Amino acid sequence: MNPRILSRSIGILLLLLAGAMGACLLLGFWLPVSTDHNPEAEVSGWLTSLAATATTGAALFLVGRRHEQQQIMIRKEAIAMVGISWIACSFFASLPYQICPPHLAFDRALFESVSGLTTTGATVFAEIESLPKTILLWRSVTQWLGGMGILGMFVLVLSGIGANGKTLFGTESSTHSTDLSVANVRQTTRSLWFFYFALTGIAALGMGLLGMTPFQAINHALTATSTGGFGTENDSIAGAGFGPPLKVWIIVIMLFSGVSFPLYIALIKRREFRILKQHEETWYYLGLLLIASIALIVINATAHGGESTVNIVFNAVSIMTSTGFVVGDYDSWPLIGGEIIVILMVIGGCSGSTAGGLKVSRLILWLRLMRIELIRAFRPKLVLPLKLNGGPVPEGTRGQLLVVLTMAGFFFFAGTLLLQLFEPDKSLLGCSSAVITSLCNTGPGFAEFGPTKNFTSLSTPGALMLPCLMVLGRLEYIAVLVLFSKRLWRRY
Repeated sequence: MNPRILSRSIGILLLLLAGAMGACLLLGFWLPVSTDHNPEAEVSGWLTSLAATATTGAALFLVGRRHEQQQIMIRKEAIAMVGISWIACSFFASLPYQICPPHLAFDRALFESVSGLTTTGATVFAEIESLPKTILLWRSVTQWLGGMGILGMFVLVLSGIGANGKTLFGTESSTHSTDLSVANVRQTTRSLWFFYFALTGIAALGMGLLGMTPFQAINHALTATSTGGFGTENDSIAGAGFGPPLKVWIIVIMLFSGVSFPLYIALIKRREFRILKQHEETWYYLGLLLIASIALIVINATAHGGESTVNIVFNAVSIMTSTGFVVGDYDSWPLIGGEIIVILMVIGGCSGSTAGGLKVSRLILWLRLMRIELIRAFRPKLVLPLKLNGGPVPEGTRGQLLVVLTMAGFFFFAGTLLLQLFEPDKSLLGCSSAVITSLCNTGPGFAEFGPTKNFTSLSTPGALMLPCLMVLGRLEYIAVLVLFSKRLWRRY
């Protein structure tokens, strides 16, 4: 392990984060909002946050550049950097919440910053509309950066990291290794970011044409394409005059964002429909959403509910893509409706998308592995290949699948027990849903943490534990847990 390379790399990331803070401050002055918002009053706090982040980043960068003996980042350093960089960026991203109004305590500020960067969308703010517009923008910007990945931004600007750019981006974004070429990883990353920019711009334009103000459109476009869910209104998408056409448009954006981004790049470059036809994960994803939406519509109609079809489909898509926008209160639906919501929450979107959850591809592989093992029970010598999207899965996929599913189960049970210990006044349903929504990066849960509630009532231990679960879920466990291995830190 070469600590200088880690120091230099994390320094670059913090400088990029400082640049995002500067852009957010400038947008706060440029975008028109109501007269209640006064960005001039927040300038000193923003400049302090920016200076602290930029100074730390520059110092780490200079320390890493001094007497460099090893210029190339090897795989163990790339893996270590994934976990460390998310911890560092989460801490510095919390500074505006602490230094600027509304001056949150450290645990609350860290919760909000982690929820943003991991695109979870859970919030400790009870009154969203009273927040300064620069803080509202920062919440949206952090989700947008976290959607594609802060290390994806690092790979985009840094040349010369070669094959381990693939390790960095693939580990952080859950993109299959077959979707990233070692020789062109930076070019592929550039294409993915360009598509991400374009999708965000299209989303903002459509939202503006359908009734949102420029400020609302930019914020919601940033958080819809990143499947994050932070908004500018207390009641999310339910009020503020947001009609059915706007909700349908947001449904389309969330659906697109839940599909693998490398698939879009392949379709654009090759212009072959065959690629989409062979991409099983996308069809399973759309099929599951269709079945769940129909089931929820029937359940709601049977229970004489007042929810419209658009609202039901909106909630189903929002939850499965882990966006977390809500219209209405699904917590008041019949029990079977809530169970379907939990299933969608756990499954999530496609690998390589901005969506959270365990991913549809893992559900497919899990089902196929069970089938293979059942057949091998009576035909032990039969060799059955494990395939996905028309091709064989890479070596080691079975082991990674086992680790992710096992860790998800372990942290769900352990997290629920701990949160129930930290929050004795909360129900078991509320605590378990808070843990699930944190691990799956979804946002709203049930009961005390339901779609019409928030996380402001958490105790300090609970407010510090849930962000840890958010990062674990966002990085899919391995990149964080590997930091506790002694072998990782041995010098070479």
